Amino acid sequence: MKNRELFKTGSKPAPGELIMVQGFINTLDVEGNTDDIGTRQTLKSWLVRHGLLSATATVSSADLKAALALRESLRSLLLANNGGMMSPASLSHINSLLCQYPLAVSFARDGDLSLVPAAQGMAGALGQIVSRVVKAVNKGTWFRLKACDDPVCQWAFYDNSKNQSGRWCSMAVCGSRDKARAYRRRQSGQRRLPGRRK
Repeated sequence: MKNRELFKTGSKPAPGELIMVQGFINTLDVEGNTDDIGTRQTLKSWLVRHGLLSATATVSSADLKAALALRESLRSLLLANNGGMMSPASLSHINSLLCQYPLAVSFARDGDLSLVPAAQGMAGALGQIVSRVVKAVNKGTWFRLKACDDPVCQWAFYDNSKNQSGRWCSMAVCGSRDKARAYRRRQSGQRRLPGRRK
């Protein structure tokens, strides 16, 4: 329960360290038009609160721009995890963005290898988020983290379904809304002018 209190996850939280990536992406509430890291101060506060950045660190306008670019690039990957299309240009942009956060291999006390940020400060803070993505890919949990199929939502959720077929963060809200839109589209396609044949 503690992780769900720390990070915005909704009813479908990701397991383990992946929950931090989910929480980072969900700092933007598309539907509510609110952003928990939309300023340098709120970004710093979020990173410090989650143990990713020192309270004495400074956050520049360039750092803010980089953090928001990383968040939205990760969201585009989650939309791709949910069946969306990823253009070669988008993939190239994401890969060039990830190059800003180099990771190093490090042994843990238990002898296990892990990836850790090779930089300090903001690059290190965002590098910790990237390292969790890499770990999730290696564990096979990454592809279950998706962005909601509803374009007015795009909330990050973890798909626990057996066949990984989940499309919405909430079937009751976003799934119903999507079905209503599809119904209206079908109905509008059936309208005919009086006296006209199909």
